[in-house]
Amino acid sequence: MHTRSSTLFMILSLILVACNMPAKKTPIDINQLATFAAQTQIAAGTTAAETTEVPAASTAGTAVTRPAAVSPTQTGTPCNRASFVGETVPDNTNFIVQKPFNKVWQLKNEGSCTWTSAYQLIFDSGERMNGPLSQPLTTGSVAPGETVEISVNLTAPALAGTYRGNWKIKDEKGEVFALSSGPFWVQIQTKRGGVVVWYSFKQGDSAQQVNVIQYLLRHHGYTNLAVDGMYGAETNQKVRNFQNKSGITDEENMVGPETWEQLIVTVSQGSAGEAVKALQFILNNQYGYTLEVDGIFGALTAEAVKDFQSKHGLTPNGVADPLTWQKLVGKP
Repeated sequence: MHTRSSTLFMILSLILVACNMPAKKTPIDINQLATFAAQTQIAAGTTAAETTEVPAASTAGTAVTRPAAVSPTQTGTPCNRASFVGETVPDNTNFIVQKPFNKVWQLKNEGSCTWTSAYQLIFDSGERMNGPLSQPLTTGSVAPGETVEISVNLTAPALAGTYRGNWKIKDEKGEVFALSSGPFWVQIQTKRGGVVVWYSFKQGDSAQQVNVIQYLLRHHGYTNLAVDGMYGAETNQKVRNFQNKSGITDEENMVGPETWEQLIVTVSQGSAGEAVKALQFILNNQYGYTLEVDGIFGALTAEAVKDFQSKHGLTPNGVADPLTWQKLVGKP
């Protein structure tokens, strides 16, 4: 303000001097005075850039205010976000078929919201491995920055192969999330235990397992085939026809492992038909149960299957799945 006042004083002084000079002298141009004043102000070390208000050139008395600096917008942390810390059962761990196991993931809460007991672990896609569709993520709470262990009980599938199941998290509002890269998973490989192999049968054989073959062929549409336990010409003709329809080319004139695995049918309580008769027949005649062979999978048949499974190292779930069938008709 002091510099500005001095400048104004100098301009006024020059004007007064000009007015008192003799008339015969050339008048001093007012623009020259303004230029001189501006040069004096610059010499004094003050520039227009250093002032907060600059007189407008075209409008007297109007001030131009410098706009305030704008800070860049910052992105906040999302409510729900997880990161991977560790796990049990590394990828491609080998299990015997139908072997129960426990999978644990260690995840870190990278979001801004606390994970509560209302948060759920949910199955997303792939092979569920007999796991739940959903279960509580935690019984307590997991604050932002904390780590939680998520445990789920699973069972290796009944057939040999590689299996992967994908899992995610769902909050109390139904929002589903996982890692920044997608779901977290369990991936295993299953193999046969080496303690059971399939019996092979061909024309001329007779055995309890031949009755099972005939019942199963009837289930697959060969309803006029007699069930007598004799692997005769008619049974052989039906087997060959079934193999051709199923694309089996390396077991002609015999029922081997590949044909067995195409013939068997997974049945459980509530099922009915020729495959259930095959199950009831082999349980009675090979293992001493006393079920009525009526083709109805009721409570008594379910209890017999569970008992058989318990005695043969299988999960006692009452479901006649591929491994249970293999134990039923296979060679110990």
